[in-house]
Amino acid sequence: MPKFNSYQRISAVKGDEVLVVADAAGSTTFSATAGQIAGSAAVSQNSGQFYEDAGSVISRHADRVLIGAASDNLALASRSATSTDWLSGVMAASTVGAWPMWGAQFASLARYGSLGVLGGSRTSDASASAGLLGYTPSSIGVGSWAVSDVTSPTSTETGYAFYGEAWRMEGADNQPCFGMELEAVNFGAASTAVCNPYHPNVGGGVVGVQLGSGGGQTSGTSDAACAVTVVSNPSAWQTGIVFGATALTGTNGQDAGYGSAISLARNHAVEWHTPETVDGTAGLNVGCYVRSTVTERVSGCSVQFADGEIAFGNIDGESVFSVNTIASPDNFLSVKAGSGEQAAGLYAQTSGSGNGNLGLYPAQGCEIQATSPVSGVGDALPTTVAGGFLHININGTDYRVPLFTVEQVGA
Repeated sequence: MPKFNSYQRISAVKGDEVLVVADAAGSTTFSATAGQIAGSAAVSQNSGQFYEDAGSVISRHADRVLIGAASDNLALASRSATSTDWLSGVMAASTVGAWPMWGAQFASLARYGSLGVLGGSRTSDASASAGLLGYTPSSIGVGSWAVSDVTSPTSTETGYAFYGEAWRMEGADNQPCFGMELEAVNFGAASTAVCNPYHPNVGGGVVGVQLGSGGGQTSGTSDAACAVTVVSNPSAWQTGIVFGATALTGTNGQDAGYGSAISLARNHAVEWHTPETVDGTAGLNVGCYVRSTVTERVSGCSVQFADGEIAFGNIDGESVFSVNTIASPDNFLSVKAGSGEQAAGLYAQTSGSGNGNLGLYPAQGCEIQATSPVSGVGDALPTTVAGGFLHININGTDYRVPLFTVEQVGA
């Protein structure tokens, strides 16, 4: 028999080569193919190292890796080939086709309905491994990068660091289906600090989602376009954002409490854009916005919608002005601004069988007050009323107020 390690080596192993192996005791030998051995579960001991030059054992697979039910895929070049894994079978019946498995470098499909891919990392291991790694890492369970590096002005490539779809099949009506669920689990006490626009990251707090721009780079980056977009592709969303009734601290949606759904900093605005096209782009113009420029709480204000009332108040919710509503008004009030010599004013409008009366109702014993210049004090009243009479009703009684012209009163 030739000496060990003196056989001619082959450049590649196909899997059907026959090998002779022995059991752990060395008393029994048997034959196995290279493919059988490669398909056996491999168990290795932790080397205690992380880098290869320090003694870590690194497994390298230069081509594709298919795990679990993903291994049922034939991994052929044709996208339209027979779909042998369950995900490709489902997607092949749709209008988009079985593209994920066809183009995946690494794929893991759960065969028993469990987790398809799991990633986990602990901060305690990060601090304990600082000497081994040469630095203290941030503990990240799953990392994903998409690098958009095609600089051609006619490029069509799009990068997604993460992409996910939730498919609800016909007739599956008992439970919801989520594209992604991110849970914030706080086993400690509630944070004594509160996240706000000027202090978003609270020590000891747990944040469900943080969207950052810049990736921690110290230079060379620019502002990102937007944090979140909601689009149709091609189906639309029935509602854009929903807050569950009991989702916010302070209220269950049915009591008299208060819960902060969205917090903005001073000068932040909510905008509504117009469909106008400017420089070839639709929607560049802002048609309406709401924002706050309040600099201190004592000067703050509030708007509340109550049963049958819109209340404008101070920051403590105490009403300073309110508008009452009714189900089917015949009359309504409009406030119009003036331009040039036109005066701004209040206008009572009629609707249906209503009337155009404008009512002013001060409390019992109070006055209607106005600021106006006073002239002609002590002069005698004219004997005629050039402007006729103004009709008013006070406490249910009609009165007529004479209207004199400027020439009649001399001012």
